Amino acid sequence: MLVNTGNQKLLRIGELSRLTGVSTSAINYYVREGLLPPPLKTAPNMAYYDPGYVDMVNSIKVFKREKGLSLTEIKDMLQKGEFSWTEGSQPEDLSSAVETTKGSKRALDRRRHIMSVAARVFAEKGYYATTISDLARAAGIAKGTIYWYFDNKRSIMVALLDDLSDEIVDTFSGIMRDAENGLEAILDCIEPALLLLERHGAIYIMYFLEIGSTDTEIQMRFRRIYKVVHAGTRIALERGISEGVVRDMDPHIGAYGVMGLVERVSEIGMSLDRVPLEKKVAETTEMVRRAIASDVAPRGKRGGSR
Repeated sequence: MLVNTGNQKLLRIGELSRLTGVSTSAINYYVREGLLPPPLKTAPNMAYYDPGYVDMVNSIKVFKREKGLSLTEIKDMLQKGEFSWTEGSQPEDLSSAVETTKGSKRALDRRRHIMSVAARVFAEKGYYATTISDLARAAGIAKGTIYWYFDNKRSIMVALLDDLSDEIVDTFSGIMRDAENGLEAILDCIEPALLLLERHGAIYIMYFLEIGSTDTEIQMRFRRIYKVVHAGTRIALERGISEGVVRDMDPHIGAYGVMGLVERVSEIGMSLDRVPLEKKVAETTEMVRRAIASDVAPRGKRGGSR
């Protein structure tokens, strides 16, 4: 629910971003996902935020960084009524809700350990070939302990994907916010994107080769990840076009083009023919720059006829 502010000044999204240190794209994502209540909209592109949103956004930051919760877990807590956005709620006031939901720091660490081991074992054996017994042996814990934290193998995979989604938002929202212009926002994201794809490459391989065509919930999680990445890339392209540093294009299609190029280059690192990250970053950055920058002449206008 919205806080009653009386005569307090409502905030535009840029002001809310400056006050919390969270990018506008991340705030919009929180609203779309139901983590924040909808703002007051006076026109399709005109939204105002109650000052109470500052505490809400800061609480989400505390939940993620200090309590180790994913955005999906925070949303579940809201939906179950374990806490609500009420006037005066501060991050420290919500600790009991977090402890009730997730247990102690030791429990959080154990859950993270299970997920880390599962990601490795899934990559080594394959998702479907892996059993809970395999995970328990690899983690050095009893089989029943895994069931204390997760309903089944599938729920572990879903948790891994939720973590990946959160990492994407955390990694790229700040880069997009701080970039000098839309073109730089795209180019500055290439190295962290390739690093992230290398680190989580096994999850992508499992999705495309094993799970993607058979599990609708995991399909939904992957689609959400792609939607988040596409939206951020599209917004950066739109910004660059308006600033004159990105050539005129359909930003919706352009975003998929940039994503596809980065994703395919990352696959080199997953094969036996490994290429140093520095080389992949340099080549990919230059290819993307030449594809989207406004100061690169389009094909057919590069001097002379052929």
